[in-house]
Amino acid sequence: MPPVSETVLQELRMRYHAAYTAYQACVRAVAEATMAGSLPSAAMLEHEAKALGALNKLRASLMAAMMAERGG
Repeated sequence: MPPVSETVLQELRMRYHAAYTAYQACVRAVAEATMAGSLPSAAMLEHEAKALGALNKLRASLMAAMMAERGG
């Protein structure tokens, strides 16, 4: 991967933080439903899975960009 600018890294960090926050909100909603004794809805679980997928994709992109910046 070619070297990455600080601007691109900062954007990836911000996007990662947003994805992490969205995933945490999903986890919290599922946990609250479970603790209340109800089954999380299929839509809720699907939303959580999509949020986790987005988080993992952004994490991989961020880590690759950070490695490229270091020259590794």
